[in-house]
Amino acid sequence: MKRFQIIAILLAATALSASAAPKFAVIRVKDIYSALPSTAGLQQEIKKERDAIMKSERATELRKIINELQGLQAKLSDKEHPLDEATGRKFARSYEIKRQEAQTLQKEFEDFRAEQEKQINRKMVDGMRASLDSIMQASRKVAKEKGYDLVFDGSGNTNTGVAFVLSNKNSPDLTDDVKAVMKDAAASAPAAPEKPKSESSKKH
Repeated sequence: MKRFQIIAILLAATALSASAAPKFAVIRVKDIYSALPSTAGLQQEIKKERDAIMKSERATELRKIINELQGLQAKLSDKEHPLDEATGRKFARSYEIKRQEAQTLQKEFEDFRAEQEKQINRKMVDGMRASLDSIMQASRKVAKEKGYDLVFDGSGNTNTGVAFVLSNKNSPDLTDDVKAVMKDAAASAPAAPEKPKSESSKKH
């Protein structure tokens, strides 16, 4: 079995040496992705949605009850102005009720935030995938037009943080060419249809 593997390797090496050497080039995918208008738009949209979570009714109500708890706790622990026994019991009872209410609201808010974060992360991944697909298509087009056999991402890292391209000596960089192709494609693309306004937005 090993003999057949060695023969196959030798045949492949002979075929490679007999043909013209493949032409290599690199692009910086990270730089292209960062410069895309869609990337900035996606980041702004994600930030807006995350801010909306903290401004939601659940978050507002939770902050309100936490402030009330802090106020009750301050009165119960104020040694300079101690409460009489009846008032102390009343405040302690109110504090315990508020504390249980806060725990319930905290759980509801955490569940709500986790679900919203799932949707936001899904949107972020979908947006990144769409942009990377566009970069790949533009890279293939540029490579074909310029006659390159292989194009590597010079800015990419593996899961261990090690760069994909460990050594690069004077390889042509097609980053600007890919950016130009994507810019032309975006300029010639039809405008996206305007989203219809929801009923709630019409009322406001």
